[in-house]
Amino acid sequence: MNKSLHIRDLLKRLNKTFGTMATKELSQYGVTVPQLMVIREIHPDPKTIGQISKAVDLSYSTVSGIIDRLEREQLVERVRDENDRRVVWIRKTPKISELFAKVDFFSENFYKRIFHGFSDEDLDIIIQSMETLIAKLEERES
Repeated sequence: MNKSLHIRDLLKRLNKTFGTMATKELSQYGVTVPQLMVIREIHPDPKTIGQISKAVDLSYSTVSGIIDRLEREQLVERVRDENDRRVVWIRKTPKISELFAKVDFFSENFYKRIFHGFSDEDLDIIIQSMETLIAKLEERES
């Protein structure tokens, strides 16, 4: 098999496996992976739906629906801009901090469990390979 295609297939498998693990972990708390993507965008600072949509690469209407569900769960709130009433900011509520404290997916322990049993040499090879791949791809994009 062509090495480039093999790498593509391995990346797809890795993404699918990690997505499955994330879905399983998050489902215990009633959160989906797309909801997590939105939550992570607003966790540091409030953003508009347009900003979130662009950052997570989902349509405006999809993000709006995700915000609706997160708002029903009282994880986010919509706040009108004081200077421009047309602008609506999406910001986290204190309930998100509670969620982050409970969900193991956000903790170092989750990743320690994933990589338990790997030797230091294996981890070094993985890190070096990923850093090389990212650097080469970023170099091409600039």
